[in-house]
Amino acid sequence: MNITAILPWKVKCANVYLTTVLSLIQDKMFFILVYLKINPLQELHAIQFEMTQPQANRWIHLLSEILRRTLKTLGELPDRNSKRLIHILQGCEEVLLDGTERPIQRPLDEDWQSACYSGKKTHSIKNNLLCTNNLRIVWLSSTYKGHVHDKKICDEEPLLLPKGIRLWQDTGFIGHKPDGVEICMPKKKPKGKELTCVEKQENKRISGVRIKVEHAIGGMKKCRIVKERFRCHKFGFEDMVILIACGLHNFRISHKMSHITN
Repeated sequence: MNITAILPWKVKCANVYLTTVLSLIQDKMFFILVYLKINPLQELHAIQFEMTQPQANRWIHLLSEILRRTLKTLGELPDRNSKRLIHILQGCEEVLLDGTERPIQRPLDEDWQSACYSGKKTHSIKNNLLCTNNLRIVWLSSTYKGHVHDKKICDEEPLLLPKGIRLWQDTGFIGHKPDGVEICMPKKKPKGKELTCVEKQENKRISGVRIKVEHAIGGMKKCRIVKERFRCHKFGFEDMVILIACGLHNFRISHKMSHITN
């Protein structure tokens, strides 16, 4: 693999590492997939692959970018532009929307602390995502600070969906209604009152459909780096790892579908 051609902005360090223990493409793939899957301390990961922590750090960022580009070439990455969904989802009858949150280390800066405080006794970052009935993640929002509400993310990145499509979402998206879209959302319990039996049954039916997006998020979080407390401080890496995790989830879905069709 010509790493210098893929990543011209890292030519100098790439040439140095070509002669290290990760000499084979299989070794490089195993190195980065283990890191994303297990989310180990870099010191421990370095020991396992017989290198120093600085070397492991450089390999992680180098191979993460290569993996992202590979998944993009394979067509497995979710789209990041919500306005393209009207073309991507043509012919699709329904999609499911939800938010996902990841804990981070407590920021040292006080302004960042309040911005990332989620109100759940932790500091976090979050994304919205959209998936289809076969659990494929077709859209992933930008990464936001933990205090930003799910509905606010949709206001910042409006979903442009095909007319007549059915959108399943939870009560965290109250007030979110893209033009020409049929909204399916549980009824929120009124303050001081109870839901009727009919309303409870309808909520149960909706939850039975919406569980699919929870399964998609669970598939993405098989990469523990987007499930456990995020420790990396490199700018933009928190967004890259969740994009890669979604791409790996989609790759597994495509692989399963190909086995079913064959």
